[in-house]
Amino acid sequence: MTDTYPAQTKTPAERSVGKSVRLHYLDWLRVILLFGVFLYHVLRPFDPLMPWHINNAEKSDAVMGILLTINPWGIPLFFLVAGAGSMFALRRRSNRQFISERVNRLLIPFIVGSILLSPFQRYLEALHNGSFQGSFLSFIPEWLARSTSGIRFSPAEFGDWGLHLWFLAFLFAFSLLALPIFRWFKRDAGLAFISWLGRLVEKRGGILLFVLPLALARVLVLPFVPVEEHGWLDFAYIFLFFVLGYIVYSDDRFLSAVRRDRWLLFASGIAGLVAYFALSMVYGEDVVIGWGFTFVFPGSIIGNLFFTLISWGWALFVLYLAMTRLNFSNKWLVYGNETIL
Repeated sequence: MTDTYPAQTKTPAERSVGKSVRLHYLDWLRVILLFGVFLYHVLRPFDPLMPWHINNAEKSDAVMGILLTINPWGIPLFFLVAGAGSMFALRRRSNRQFISERVNRLLIPFIVGSILLSPFQRYLEALHNGSFQGSFLSFIPEWLARSTSGIRFSPAEFGDWGLHLWFLAFLFAFSLLALPIFRWFKRDAGLAFISWLGRLVEKRGGILLFVLPLALARVLVLPFVPVEEHGWLDFAYIFLFFVLGYIVYSDDRFLSAVRRDRWLLFASGIAGLVAYFALSMVYGEDVVIGWGFTFVFPGSIIGNLFFTLISWGWALFVLYLAMTRLNFSNKWLVYGNETIL
């Protein structure tokens, strides 16, 4: 599909917001992003920067570059799309129906997958790193004892128990936490708030203002919690993307701004990436990475601002590409939708 619309004209995808028209490009994004998660995990053993459950002896700088480029925006875009899906779902579901559907589609698969898949994955990991020798059945009691002895109040537990299924638990938790917020958006005060945000993005570049609360969330959480994979920092950050996904599809002006400022969004991601690598060259890669784990003034503020610029800019640019190139259905999309949750 060629983007032939004038700069101030809404695309068919944009005009469908508010109507009962399926946005196929959101389905495509969901399928592609889930497939991307699979490829991301396939590449992780070859990453020389961050150790993983299973690590290959030979590493690849090319893989590291790919993962570093995708990491800031891939998962945020996935949860932004999920937030948009919640907006459409709540149009025709009560709170009870919405929660019941999320239990069936998210919570139950997470629990079942954690029981059936995670123990064997942990067993293979233990064999790989040499921390255990023995049969799978003899490993289960030791794994349960070790896992239950160190339980803490952290969303990282979702990753510890569910491993690669952590995102199901996050989606379920986000759905519960955001439901009162989403219902508030439908009231007069909430509608006024979204309308105010809509006026901000009517100005060129206004869509980039959302970088500020996203970066602020990371900076405010960082000093108070340990930084761990799928921990509180990740939880707070991508929860905001989930809520922003709802907001973006609540008013035509947000999608119009994405379309109008598409190249500005792309350029902002490039600028953030270049700035991040420039900081690494000046201060050292380990120092800059450390700003994301331990709060250091002003390094952590600057580093998280550039990281968020990449996340928001490229997530919305990819959304724009999908809007203008993937708003159609075919047998592959039907098959993809049937194979994912």
